[in-house]
Amino acid sequence: MAGTRNPGALAGATGAEKPSHARAAGLPKIAQEKAQRYTRGGLYHITPEAVEPFTIYVKGREAWALDRLRWAGAKGCTPITEPAPRWSAYILKLRGRGVPIETIYEPHGGEFAGHHGRYVLRADVRKGGGA
Repeated sequence: MAGTRNPGALAGATGAEKPSHARAAGLPKIAQEKAQRYTRGGLYHITPEAVEPFTIYVKGREAWALDRLRWAGAKGCTPITEPAPRWSAYILKLRGRGVPIETIYEPHGGEFAGHHGRYVLRADVRKGGGA
């Protein structure tokens, strides 16, 4: 199986000579600040109309989506007004936790006419777990 060897490994290639790995002389490598992310999570107190209030712990993109729904109020959110990679997945996970979210389908025109979903929160949601 001599033909399956990696010739770069035999020559000790480290990639150091590649121009994409070069740094300007005398300039320190400075780490960039990271954007604020929803990694810590938080408590949300959910008060639906038909069932008992409950509290859930949400983090990451689910917390981001729940905050966007809270801020949007009765008009709701669409992936067009609040771009995110997987709105439907965030909504599915929140619904699985018992958060009442309605999907209203709306037509849209343009070159790629069709329809899109508008997500509307159907409960009073307060961040921090307080009633």
